Amino acid sequence: MTWLLAILGLWLVVAVVYRALSLRAVDRQLDDPGADAEPVPPSGEVALLRPLKGDHAWLDAALESLWRAAKPTRTRVVLGVAEAGDPSVPVIRAALARNGERPPTELRVDPGPPGLNRKMANLIQMTEGIPADILAFSDADVRVPEHYLDRAVRPFKNGEVGLVTFPYRSVPGRTLASRVDALITNIMFLPSVAMALEVQGLHFGLGASLVVRREALQRAGGLEALLSVCGDDYWMAKNIEDAGYRLEFVPLMLEHMLEDEGWLRSWRRHLRWNSVVREQRPLGYLGQVTIHGAAPAFGLGVILALSGLPAAGLAVPLAWWAFEARGLWKRREVLAIRKRDLALLPLVGAAGFVSWLGGLFGRPRPS
Repeated sequence: MTWLLAILGLWLVVAVVYRALSLRAVDRQLDDPGADAEPVPPSGEVALLRPLKGDHAWLDAALESLWRAAKPTRTRVVLGVAEAGDPSVPVIRAALARNGERPPTELRVDPGPPGLNRKMANLIQMTEGIPADILAFSDADVRVPEHYLDRAVRPFKNGEVGLVTFPYRSVPGRTLASRVDALITNIMFLPSVAMALEVQGLHFGLGASLVVRREALQRAGGLEALLSVCGDDYWMAKNIEDAGYRLEFVPLMLEHMLEDEGWLRSWRRHLRWNSVVREQRPLGYLGQVTIHGAAPAFGLGVILALSGLPAAGLAVPLAWWAFEARGLWKRREVLAIRKRDLALLPLVGAAGFVSWLGGLFGRPRPS
């Protein structure tokens, strides 16, 4: 029992230190000093590309945000689906019909080349014949701010930059499952991204939006090199960096729109994400155990309570919760935290830890 107390105690101490450092990294890495800078016109033609699949509650809002971002410069928007019978097609056509002042928009319907990663296959058919020097990819469930396009192209004034990526936070639906889902991203994933930037610099891409120099993508093997991989955002960034280009992080926060899809589908999505990260960076994934301070705090509490120290057993997890709540509340605007979310921290901590454990055994697969 003594050795177990020692292990849990050490784990909790490391988690406290990591949590404090990662939240400070949020202040430094996710602060956006460039929001009011003068717009920089793009050097070369730009295209906004968004692969779509299925009809979702957030689809209209996500498309409208893309058109608003493209409208000031009349930038070309390309939407792509694999099949004419996809449920998203009538929603897209209806949105196109009522948005008469939208920027030039093309809907492409084609399955693309064979390959396990159907998202990449869709993007390949979408980019064929597009005469753009900069390709701005964004996921279907992402809402971008109006000045997204300007911020996306600004770093490419530097000829060494090959890829630009952005942070994102989740926007929940109405259910508790959706809220917990969003908080796992916002209070666990985002600080870990900030910490990685602080310690290692940018050597990865975040899939909500990747903006690439076409020349850099071609030298990195193109989208075809990603047809059979999981975690294409990571591999696209890695391939471009390996081709000799710089990666650039722009701290403009995008929004990942969630639906009320229930606990099971939410669990499966986090399990897949965790298993993909484990496959890409196994040692780094094991190191993520330091994120989960709720687990050792609860474990110590149970052992102390069973040892006849119920007050101490209650104090340990409460102390962790208070420490975490205080640090997160200071960053509530960046991390999109409401006061009532603080009461959910124990549930979020448990759900996040269980999904991390599941990622140790889950089987990664392309999207």
